[in-house]
This record gives sequence, structure tokens and C-alpha cells, in this order.
Amino acid sequence: MSQWLEAANRFEERRDTLDYFEGQSALSAIEKIDHLLKTTFRQLIFLLGEPGSGKSFLLHHLKAQWDSELDILLIETPFLTPLDLLKKLLAHKGIECHGDDIEKFRFEATNLYRDSKHIIMLDEAQLLSTEMREFVRILSDSKAFWFLLAMHQSEGENILRSPHFKSRPHHIIQLKPLGVMECKNYLDRELSRIEFSQLGNELNLKLITKAHKYSHGNFRNFKKILYHMFHLLHYTNTHNRVKFLRPSSCIITMAAMSSELLHD
Repeated sequence: MSQWLEAANRFEERRDTLDYFEGQSALSAIEKIDHLLKTTFRQLIFLLGEPGSGKSFLLHHLKAQWDSELDILLIETPFLTPLDLLKKLLAHKGIECHGDDIEKFRFEATNLYRDSKHIIMLDEAQLLSTEMREFVRILSDSKAFWFLLAMHQSEGENILRSPHFKSRPHHIIQLKPLGVMECKNYLDRELSRIEFSQLGNELNLKLITKAHKYSHGNFRNFKKILYHMFHLLHYTNTHNRVKFLRPSSCIITMAAMSSELLHD
């Protein structure tokens, strides 16, 4: 495999905690969540960010980082009914559920979680049904559960204006876009992992700023541009396209177009 393709593979979309990059916004979010868990009563925490801002990465990172000190349940597919959620909560505690006595299961789950150090994380929570959002709110009102709900920015803001949550205690934490230097640090880290650090001098701050502009600092979109850029460089080098053998403004623009972030 060429080093260009190896570099492209570093930026392929995946959800691996080893690929997690802790930008300033993510670091601030972790500190806020940790502070809330230690200093306030149990309630709802909303993690808001644009699609591709790193919410799912952050949840997986938190699970890996805190698993030894907290009982963490991460639910990645929010297509649940209240009964499904209760059965997951009880199964996580090693209790096998039979039947559909929802009030019985809610009583058991509330008693189990009330005295445990835990956090229940729901990814893509903007997809929860109205019934499920109301049920999560009811569970939260018991003060027995910590819920961390990751939502897309716009949908989350709309949901938070609804009566289900507007009048209830909750905290909102927002993931903001990466800055130019954070993008550079992320790129440098990934290139060093495949011993391709010498390319960092060619991918200067001017080029990284251009990629940042096309991606708007969105983590997923920045990775897309790098992925397509390295695939383009593999092609130009294997086909000896002399004018396009190295990273350039033109290559960045073509990568942004290949990523469907820029249209001619």
C-alpha cells in the first residue's frame, strides 16, 4: 500500500476511540459533564452539536475513560419504546425481564439506579419519539437517573423548547467547531502515527486554513477533505501527473469537491 493510501485510511470515517481527538470544545464539555456529575443533583444533560461535530466520538471516549469508576450504559440506537428502555436498564444491571409490566420494571430500575454511580448516554437522541422523550423526562424527574442525551444542534434546540423539557432542570453543553490550529494538530498527530510527519511541512498553515474554511471546522468534514486529498495524491503520484504530485491549494479544492462540500 502506498503511503498516500495509508494516510487516506487514517481519515476514513469510523468510530474508534483510538482516533478520538480532544479539541478545546470537547475538553470543555468533558470538564462540564464531570463537574455536574460531582456537584449537582441527578438530571438531564443535553450535548448539542452539528452533525459531524464529534458527539458520538465524545460519548465513546467518555465510556472508555470513565468505565472503571462509573456504571455507563451507552445506547446508540434510540428507536426504543419505554418498555425497551426499562428492559435495557435492568439487563445492564444483570436482571432478566419477562412480561410487560412497565410500572413494575420502572420501580425496579429506579431503586437499582438511585444508589449507583452511573450515567445513561443516548446517542442521536433527537430521533427519540415524543413518547420516549416524555418517558425519559419522567424517569429524570425521579432524581434517580443521570441521562446524557446527544442531539443534533437544530433539532435539539427545538426539542428543548417543548414543554417536556423547558420547565425541567437540565443542563445544555454545546460542541463547537474545531479551530484552524486544532485541525493542524489533529493532522500532525495522524501523520506521525504512520511515520509520514515530513508531509506536515508541505501541508502548511495556509493549506490547512483552506481545508478548515471548506469544512467550517466540522470534524467529520475536515476528515473527509483529508481522505479525498490523499486519495487524489495517490492517483496523481501513481499516474505521474507532474503538476499535482504534492499537496496544493488546487488539490485541497478538488478534495472539497470530491467530498461534496464545494460545488463547481
